[in-house]
Amino acid sequence: MNCFEMKRNETQSGAGKRKEEIMKARIFMLTAATLAALLLASASALAVKPDKPGKPPKDDDPPAPSETPIEGYYFWRLGHMDGPHDASMALGISRDGKVAVGATDVVDFYRAWRLDIDWAIATDDGVPPLYNELQVQEDVGIVAPSRPSAAYASSDMTCESYTYDKVNLVLDWCGSMPVGGYEVGKVSYGIEWLLPVLDSVDEGDYLSIPDFGGGISDMQVNDVSRDGAILVGTGNIKTGLRAFRADTAVVDADGVPIAAQLVIQDAVTLQTLRSSSAQAVSENGLIIAGYGSTKIANRAFVTIVLDAAQDPITLESTILPMLGGGKFAEAYAMTPDGEIIAGRSDSPKGPVACIWFQDLDATWWVKSLGALSKKSKDAVATGIAYRPGSAVGELIVVGRSKTILYDSEAFVWTGNPTLEEEEIGYFYDLEYILTKTGAGEASLMGSSWILNEATGISAAGDRIVGYGVNPEVGIEAWLVTGFPFDELDLTHE
Repeated sequence: MNCFEMKRNETQSGAGKRKEEIMKARIFMLTAATLAALLLASASALAVKPDKPGKPPKDDDPPAPSETPIEGYYFWRLGHMDGPHDASMALGISRDGKVAVGATDVVDFYRAWRLDIDWAIATDDGVPPLYNELQVQEDVGIVAPSRPSAAYASSDMTCESYTYDKVNLVLDWCGSMPVGGYEVGKVSYGIEWLLPVLDSVDEGDYLSIPDFGGGISDMQVNDVSRDGAILVGTGNIKTGLRAFRADTAVVDADGVPIAAQLVIQDAVTLQTLRSSSAQAVSENGLIIAGYGSTKIANRAFVTIVLDAAQDPITLESTILPMLGGGKFAEAYAMTPDGEIIAGRSDSPKGPVACIWFQDLDATWWVKSLGALSKKSKDAVATGIAYRPGSAVGELIVVGRSKTILYDSEAFVWTGNPTLEEEEIGYFYDLEYILTKTGAGEASLMGSSWILNEATGISAAGDRIVGYGVNPEVGIEAWLVTGFPFDELDLTHE
């Protein structure tokens, strides 16, 4: 198993039937069977196959793109890294929307990559497509020697101006630091890349978190604070998964950041989760969300760090509510300030995307966002942003949902954190939005893409990343820039 595959928890109602989840990613990854089904489904729509997997077909006279409905509103295919490849996936985006991260299948395993978004979309004329030959993904999977790896999140850039040019190896990261995991044999380590990677990695180029000190090296960093100082993720102890928070300034005698275990106990009910996985952290590193297990099923949680200097770390935790009739819930994302959480909750018709928010009395509430399929539901929110002043609601949420056609399609939801029914906002699959607004045609996107999942969104809500099945029947990372702030004009034919 590569380091970003995971065994999903199959929640059962009877005691003793719960399978222990081994979390290998912050987001849902397609299984081999699902990938095969999607590839076969999309293959019938193709008339010509390219010379190389993941490459666009040769066209001596490509059609001229139409004008985009909003300046900068485009769909970009992000190609692959150098070398033979089978798939690429964008797995996260920094809060400032300037850095995308993910993993590409190169030869025989996945390798982590980082992408400077502004540089990538300006390498030609600022208009799609990039045509993949540019190979805009910067390989950061070289970790003495290359090993399976994936990047899931990145801190923000810290300088006002910088020079970056991947083609000429001018690799100034402007202070941004990707995080993720890498494998050594049958174990995995959490990692934060500090400096660009060329042909080799020197000591001090990255921070590695091996274990909790008990010898079980099964660690992964899922998210990072805005400044890169605080890492959160999941490790393993003898009794199961355990969430952690690591302050990169607090290290042991060997200079390794100390991963503080997070024991999640509800401050009111005193219920303690048996296991835990930290999936998201606020920009200041003080609020953490994720999920953990009970005797019956997984439950979502949010916790506030009260005193990080104590051992164990002092927390104020809340086990978040589930939807009525549901059996489990999991949190995967939060707004930068940590005020609103996103994820999924089970319902009588299956798991649906949802958000959690507090009222004036600091009571947490859960709101169903629904799913793209009205019958058999299966959806999860993986990214959320706050957009005050938007005519379609102050929140925008992205993720993936089962539809009548596919097991997984990227969605976008907009609305407000209220329980009352509203007449504003929308919930559509992203491919439909791009097509009906005209951005797809302006980007030369074509009609053969299957956008499987939106994995992240910038804090401003204007840039979205994910992956899907491209027209050449390969799995490819993608990016949407300039996503509309207000009402969608869905009149394009």
